[in-house]
Amino acid sequence: MHAFWSGGFHPTSVPELTAATGLSTSSLYNTYGSKLDLFVAALDRYLARIIEGHMLGPLRQGTAGLDDIEAFLSRLDRAIEVRPARGCLAVNTISEFRDPPAVVAEREADYLRQLRVALGAALTRAQARREIPDGVAEARTEVLVPLVIAFNVLVASSAPVSVARGVLEAARTIAAAA
Repeated sequence: MHAFWSGGFHPTSVPELTAATGLSTSSLYNTYGSKLDLFVAALDRYLARIIEGHMLGPLRQGTAGLDDIEAFLSRLDRAIEVRPARGCLAVNTISEFRDPPAVVAEREADYLRQLRVALGAALTRAQARREIPDGVAEARTEVLVPLVIAFNVLVASSAPVSVARGVLEAARTIAAAA
């Protein structure tokens, strides 16, 4: 997972994957079938452990509305400090594959759905708590999704920290606008 996260699908070589997994080339292919199959297994692990377990699960299941959004954006902010810069494996995958195989496209679509659902849930809670006006949760969700994607692209490309953090500040402003 970390090899693909750092290098991407296409640039990561089979020798790099054998080194990362500790498997020989033949064992790698016998276990996973192909480099794409290994990538999908790594992406599934990432989506379950990082996205669901650490990033979006807490956002979707929270109880605090705007404070849940802030906690999520703060978790994103910590990605700026990771070296080498990686961003989000799901967003990197969307960026890398222009015409993804169906199995990859399904995971990309699932990630975007999960992101939309989690942000929408937190904004709906914020609406119910009267932290934001009624009727704005859905529209704000549709604006925040591409901001999260843009932030991760900026982080992965080692853009200036001020630019990446500017996207997060815009997200905070949009989420909390009265």
